[in-house]
Amino acid sequence: MTQGARGLVPAPGSWVSVGLIYLYGVLTSASLSKIIPLLGDIAANLGATPAQFALLIALMTVLPAALASVAGSIIDRMGAHRALQVVAVVGVAVNAAYLLVGTLQSFMVVRVLEGLIAVGGYSAAPGLIMATVSDARRRRAMAVWSTYTPVGISLGLAMSSSFAGTANWRGGYWIHLVLFGVLAATMWMLPRAPAVPHRRLDFRNLFGAWTQLGPLRLSMCFALLIVVGFGMSTVYPDWYSYQHSVQVGEASSILAMVNLIMIPSGFVAGMLLGRGWRDTGLLTALVLATIALSVPLYMPGLSAGARLTTMMVWMVVQGAIIAVVTAALPRVVADPRQGAAAAGLLSQIAALVTLVTPFIWQPLLQAAHASAGAWTGFVIVVAIAAAAAWMVFPRR
Repeated sequence: MTQGARGLVPAPGSWVSVGLIYLYGVLTSASLSKIIPLLGDIAANLGATPAQFALLIALMTVLPAALASVAGSIIDRMGAHRALQVVAVVGVAVNAAYLLVGTLQSFMVVRVLEGLIAVGGYSAAPGLIMATVSDARRRRAMAVWSTYTPVGISLGLAMSSSFAGTANWRGGYWIHLVLFGVLAATMWMLPRAPAVPHRRLDFRNLFGAWTQLGPLRLSMCFALLIVVGFGMSTVYPDWYSYQHSVQVGEASSILAMVNLIMIPSGFVAGMLLGRGWRDTGLLTALVLATIALSVPLYMPGLSAGARLTTMMVWMVVQGAIIAVVTAALPRVVADPRQGAAAAGLLSQIAALVTLVTPFIWQPLLQAAHASAGAWTGFVIVVAIAAAAAWMVFPRR
C-alpha cells in the first residue's frame, strides 16, 4: 500500500471506521429482504407457489443457522477483516448468479449460497467493531451497529420494489451487485483487530460460545425479537395492500420508508445507555409498548393515516429495543476483542428462528385474509415472542 493510500485508511475505532464496517451489515441485511416485493414476479416467471416463496425467503438462513457460531470462532482466529473481504466478493458473485439463472430450483440454490454473506457478515462485522473500538465508545458503537437491520431491510425492499411487476424485475440484483462491488474495491480500508493470543483451535473450541450463558441468553432474546420484527416485514406489505387497496410494491415502498425511523430511534437508545440508563428498565418498557402497539398495527378497518402513524410509532419502539439488546453484547462476552464467536452465536440462533419465521407468519396472513377475526393471531405471536424475549434477557 502506498503512503497516499495509507492516509485514506480511517483510524481503527473511529466513527468513520465503524461506518465502513456498518455498510457490510446493511448490504447483508438487504440480501434477506430484497426478495420480499417480488412474490408476484417470481410466481409469474419462475412458477413459485406461496409456500415455495416462503421457503425462498427462509433459504438464505440455512447456512447461518448451521455454521454461524463455528464460523465466528474461526473468524476470531483468522481475522474479522479478512472474513469481511470474503463477504464482499461473495456478494458480487451471488448477485451475478441471480441475474443468470432461469429456473426456480437454481434460484433456490443461489439463495442458499447467499447465506454465506450472513455467515461472515453477521459474525465478523460486530466482532471487528468490538475489537477496534475503545471501551468508552463500545456500547454506543454497538447501538449504532444495531440499526443495520432497518437500514438494510429498507434498502432491500426499496431496491426490488422499484422493479416489481416490470419486465426488469431483477433490477434490484444489479444494484446490489454494484454495491457489493464498491465494498470489494474499498476492502483494503478495513481496520485490523489488535493481535490477541489464541488457544490451539480444536473441535471443542469451535462450539465454545454455546457454553457461555450470557451470550446464549442474549442470542435467544435477539432471536425472539426477530420473530416479531422480521415476521412483520414478511407479511406487512401484503397486509397493508389488502387493507388499503394498493399494490404490494407500493406497500413495500411505504414499509421501507417507515423502517428508516428505526435508525434515529436506535441512536437515541444508544445515547440513553451511554448516559447510564439501565438496559433492563428500557427493555421492559419497550416490550410492553411492542405488545400494546401490535393491536392497532394489525387491526382491520383503520384509516390509512392511523395505520401509518401506528407503523411509525412501532418502528420507533423496534429500533430502540434492538439497540438495547445489541448494545448488551460487549458486557456478556469474556473478551470484547474476541467477540466474533459470540456475535456468530447470536447470528446462528437468529438464523434458526428466521428460517422458520415465514412459516409462522405466512399461514397467519392467509388465515387473516380468509377470516375477519383471525388477525388476532398476529397479536398473539407478538405478545408471546416479546414476553419470552424479556424473560431470557441476561440481567446484570
